[in-house]
Amino acid sequence: MTTLNRNQIIAAAAGTLEILDILGRGEGSMTLGELVMESGRPKGTVHRMVSTLVNTGFATYTRETGLYALTLKAWRIGSAALLDFDLVERARPILDELRTQTGETVHLSVLEPSGEIVYVAKVGGSKSIGVLTRLGQLSPSWCTATGRAILAFDEAAIDRVLASRLERRTPKTVTDPKAIRKILVRVSEDGHAVTYAENHLEMGGVGADPRLLRHCHRLGRCGVSGVQDDG
Repeated sequence: MTTLNRNQIIAAAAGTLEILDILGRGEGSMTLGELVMESGRPKGTVHRMVSTLVNTGFATYTRETGLYALTLKAWRIGSAALLDFDLVERARPILDELRTQTGETVHLSVLEPSGEIVYVAKVGGSKSIGVLTRLGQLSPSWCTATGRAILAFDEAAIDRVLASRLERRTPKTVTDPKAIRKILVRVSEDGHAVTYAENHLEMGGVGADPRLLRHCHRLGRCGVSGVQDDG
């Protein structure tokens, strides 16, 4: 049996958590090959890491399909993190009001350290065409209305996000860092961001930092945004 030193143990734990995060980002189950592609790690390493998640109850493996998926254990731990996260409850009246006034789906998002946004609350719109998003879903901050509404007021986050690879999600996605900076300057001046078909074709969004909305003092300096559909 090989004995691992402290640094190797920390690296192995970090890698396993990375695989856990990748599974959480997906739209469902994933194969080993997909995990390898997403992580950029060797197949054998990824297999050991995802097997650890299966053995500890954080993931399941279906032999017939070769698919890995998260279990409710991961959901339970994530839910526990929300116990001290009262932002959603404080924002609920504003989200409901926006939905009533616009008839659109309203999102509340926060910026992740990765530079992406995560949806922490959603109020469905009254229109017949719904918005296919889910709580906990990650979306790029630089090409969505909610993301730009947050970035425009956080210079450090702008530098971090624009230094990373900017994926072209649709033919209309703006990927040039200089162009995005100009857009964010305009967002900071206007107080809101508007996007169309940059994240999803035929979908658009309007976003604002809640501190700029009416009753914004009720949310404090929380660095989140929420509005309509995010495209």
